[in-house]
Amino acid sequence: MNWTGTLSGFTTGDSTIDSYILDSGRRNSVDPLLLYAIMHQESTFKPRAMSNKGARGLMQLMPGTALRFGVSSIWDPRQNIEGGTRYMRFLLDMFDGDVQLALAGYNAGEGAVMKYGYRIPPYSETQEYVRRISRRYDLIRDPLAFRNANSLTRDQVAAVQSKESKPLSMYERSVFAVRLPDGRLELVTQ
Repeated sequence: MNWTGTLSGFTTGDSTIDSYILDSGRRNSVDPLLLYAIMHQESTFKPRAMSNKGARGLMQLMPGTALRFGVSSIWDPRQNIEGGTRYMRFLLDMFDGDVQLALAGYNAGEGAVMKYGYRIPPYSETQEYVRRISRRYDLIRDPLAFRNANSLTRDQVAAVQSKESKPLSMYERSVFAVRLPDGRLELVTQ
């Protein structure tokens, strides 16, 4: 994993959340860009996101996982990000730095990855999850992303973000980087 230590010009749209990602990534030695890519898939940067399976917050932590990694208030953005980052660090250590296996573990649990011989489990949701986040992570680490990003107004970004996110079982049309009026970049799905 190439460590950037920054968000490389990307933003969640909330500078406080951005700082939590950077701080937690630094403290736990997890690339903030990987955390950003995970968070984009998990909650599209919505602090009050809740899945139909009960995962909560920006990093979509299950209550048991939150407790396991020291989160006492799952809805607190700082704690949620820290818990998700600690879990990702645990998974990266468990799977010898293999980002794809760590992502599979984040989605299906580390037990599923171990059960299937330290491979991505044969669950379509998990395979799609790993594919999507890997694609985002590659996109935001690409040095040309900054140069090639289209400029959008805040209203245009809000219109794209207000659309309902698609479940993992559906085809994802496109994820791309856009330049905000202040020059920062944001991932959007359309």
